[in-house]
Amino acid sequence: MPQPSFSYTPLKGYENFEATTQIIIAEILKRDLPFEVIDATNNLLAVTWNNREYIIHEGTISDGNSLIAYWISNDKWMTKQFLARKGVNFAKGVILQKKDVVDAEVMPEYPLVVKPANTDHGIGVSTAIVNQHQLQTAIERAFKCADKVIVEEYYPGKEFRFLVIDSYVRAIAYREPANVIGDGASSVQQLIDEKNIGRGDDYRYPLLKILVDDEVQRHLNAQSLTIDSVIPKGEKISLRKNSNLSTGGDSIDVTDAMPDFYKEVAVKAAGAAGLRIAGVDIIIKDLEATPTTINYIVVELNAPAMLSMHNYPYIGENRHVERYVLDCILNS
Repeated sequence: MPQPSFSYTPLKGYENFEATTQIIIAEILKRDLPFEVIDATNNLLAVTWNNREYIIHEGTISDGNSLIAYWISNDKWMTKQFLARKGVNFAKGVILQKKDVVDAEVMPEYPLVVKPANTDHGIGVSTAIVNQHQLQTAIERAFKCADKVIVEEYYPGKEFRFLVIDSYVRAIAYREPANVIGDGASSVQQLIDEKNIGRGDDYRYPLLKILVDDEVQRHLNAQSLTIDSVIPKGEKISLRKNSNLSTGGDSIDVTDAMPDFYKEVAVKAAGAAGLRIAGVDIIIKDLEATPTTINYIVVELNAPAMLSMHNYPYIGENRHVERYVLDCILNS
C-alpha cells in the first residue's frame, strides 16, 4: 500500500489565502509579473501581462472560462443537459423544488444520491440512500442549502477528478472518501484525531479535517460501528460515501495510471459546457475492466477547479498544474 507523501508549506506572506490561490500567486511571483491583491478575504487578484490586466478569483475563476460556461457548470441540472447533448454518460435523476411533493413513481430506483442543485464541495450531499425515511431526511437536508434539489441514481465505483486545461488532461486525482485505518487499540474518534493532524479547517489547506457529522454517524451505524469502536489493525473503515476533500477525503494522484479512454471523456465533458479550465468528476465502476461507455458516469463539472489536490496530494507527486492554468488565463 502506498504511503502518504503529503507535505505542504504555506506560501510565505500569503498564508491566509486559499491554497489554490497561493499556488497561482507562487507562479505569478516566479514569472515576476506585476500583480495586485484586490481583496485578500475573497482571494481576488489582478495580474498584468502584455499591457493587459487579468482578474483572478480563487485561483482559477477568470476570463479563462466564459460567463456562460461558468453558469452552465455551476448548475448541476443544467450540466446534465449539456452532457446529454454530447453523448456523455451521467447519473439520471429528477429535480425538485420546495413546493414539490416527492412522487415515488418518478424517482430512480434505490440506492440514491441527493444533492443541492448549485452548491459545491459536497455541501448538503447524501449518498447510498436505501429507503424512504433516509430519502426524506436527505431531501430536507439538501433544501437547507439550495432552492432546488436533485435526486439521482447512485452509481457504484471510484470517483476521480480530472483537471482539464485547454482540452488536455494535466492531472488526475482519485478522491478517496474520508476513512481511517485501524491500529487495534484506538477508537474511531482517536484515529480521526490523529489523521486530522496537518489538515486544516478551511481551504487555506490542501486537505481538510474529517468532521464527525450526521452522515458519518449514519455510515458508522451501517457498519455496526460507533465513534468509540476500536478498529482491528490494518482494517480500513469508510466514514462517508461522497469523496469531497472538503469532508475529509484523501487525494491520490493517478495521472499516469489512467487509461486514455477516460481522459478523452473528461475532455469531451469539459467541452460540452465550453470550459477551458475544468475539474471534471468521473465515477468509474471498474478501472481494471476494459473501458466502455457503460463503465463510467460524469458526476459534475467544476469551473472553480481546485488545484491544491494535484500539487499536494495525500499520496503521489506534485503535478505543478499552476503553470498550465496561468498560461490559459493569460491567453484568454
